[in-house]
Amino acid sequence: LFWSIMFPKSDVLSQDDLRKKLYQTFKDRGVLDTLKTQLRNQLIHELMQPVLSGKVQSPSISVEENSLLIGASNCLVADHLKRCGCEYSLSVFFPESGLAKEKVLTMQNLLHLLKISPESSLYKSLISGFDKENQKGFLIQFLKELAEYHQNKESCNMGTQTSSTFPFKDSLAEKLQLIDNEFAGACPQQPKLESLEVKLNEYKREIEQRLRAEMSQKLKYFKDTEIVKVKMEEKRKCEKEFAEFRNEFERNCQAKSEALMSQEKITLERIQKHQENETKEIYAQRQLLLKDIDLLRGREAELKQRIEAFELAQRLQEEKNKSMTDELRRRELNIKTIEETYDQKLKNELLKYQLELKEDYITRTNRLIEDERKNKEKAVHLQEELAALNCKKEELDRSINRVKELELELESVRAQCLALTKQNHMLSEKVKETSDYSLLKEGKLELQAQNKLLKQQVEDMKSENMHLLNRKKLLFF
Repeated sequence: LFWSIMFPKSDVLSQDDLRKKLYQTFKDRGVLDTLKTQLRNQLIHELMQPVLSGKVQSPSISVEENSLLIGASNCLVADHLKRCGCEYSLSVFFPESGLAKEKVLTMQNLLHLLKISPESSLYKSLISGFDKENQKGFLIQFLKELAEYHQNKESCNMGTQTSSTFPFKDSLAEKLQLIDNEFAGACPQQPKLESLEVKLNEYKREIEQRLRAEMSQKLKYFKDTEIVKVKMEEKRKCEKEFAEFRNEFERNCQAKSEALMSQEKITLERIQKHQENETKEIYAQRQLLLKDIDLLRGREAELKQRIEAFELAQRLQEEKNKSMTDELRRRELNIKTIEETYDQKLKNELLKYQLELKEDYITRTNRLIEDERKNKEKAVHLQEELAALNCKKEELDRSINRVKELELELESVRAQCLALTKQNHMLSEKVKETSDYSLLKEGKLELQAQNKLLKQQVEDMKSENMHLLNRKKLLFF
């Protein structure tokens, strides 16, 4: 139902409608704006780099020295764009120039950077004009004031050039003679209180001062005119170089813009192909979704049948559950009665068991008392046995010493036996050699008798030693 409401079968879009719809959705989501900004940034980036692997030689200006002037010029341009209402150009100009909105210089700072003194007429006129005509902007007002200032300056220069009051063609002697004649004709003849030399010296000083003033005025005028000429020539040269650089830069920009236009066409073609592929994919997905909707409708009908069967089974199960609950209630009542009887029996059994435990406890305590008495008797008996064992241990030590002594005697007897056997062999050899057989025979019998006695002594000592060892084992075990 959801898919049938969202995607009705009659609402089938054509290719153009789908393209327009996709374009509108991309525009609403801001995809086109981001694409345009990316292309614009790429254009700016490529314009700032050398054109098509050719290197654009920028004028060799040290950035560190002119950073303040560059910042001031950027502030002037930003203020002009803001006054003119060029918000888009201003938004592009701020990141490109690296200027922050918080770091924009004021008009007083700009005039200070341009080294215009606050006491000058240009400074005052700019301040007053900026306060009155704030909507025009500082740049327009500054250019207007500069144009008026230069026009006034040129008119003053021309005035001083045409209105020369003193003729400079006469010599110094003629000028002095004219001054003397004028003074002689103008002044009445008075009594000569002072000498003529003093007066001449005073006149000479006055004339020298006038000549110095005139020479300084002429020198100042010459300096101003020459400086203006030099400035105009430098300005023409700069304008010419700037025009050449501008033409070259425009050519480079044109080449880059053409390259970017071709790239933009390629990207637009790619976007169109991508949109066509997306439309095909969306159409295929829509067909698949319609098939899924049909399958879901069939499943929905099956589910309805299953739900009806489940409801019937649930009703039957509820009836069975009711009967089971009735039976369980009866069984609970029976179980309660059985539990009561069982509790009574359990109480009786517990009483019996407690009595039996008490009797068993009494008998066990009596047994423990009897066992303690027996243990005490056993302890006394064990102490006596321990004393006897100590005595036997002493006897055993003595017997061990005796065994050691007997072993020493046994070794001595063995040595004697070996000596006697050797002697017997020697005697037997001698018997063979001698003829007194009877004497030898008697000696042999005596030796045999001694040998038997020694063997008997050895056996007695062995038996005694074995007896002592057995006693020792018995005592230890």
